[in-house]
Amino acid sequence: MLAYVGVLGLGMYEVTAKSPTLLGEPLPGWRATVHAERTTQWNPPTGFLPLDKLLHEGEEALRYYRILPSRS
Repeated sequence: MLAYVGVLGLGMYEVTAKSPTLLGEPLPGWRATVHAERTTQWNPPTGFLPLDKLLHEGEEALRYYRILPSRS
């Protein structure tokens, strides 16, 4: 269940982040994704690129969900 919620949350974050390209216009919350991307540094802790990318995107998504309520 926790994995499902995590995948769903990450997916929603990614769709919002890529909405200008995917949909032709940004979704609400898109500016928060830009801020999350700019403030999350790339720091590959494992040296295994797929896992490092997943961890990085997860960190961005967490930052996004923390920012979002303050921008509403």
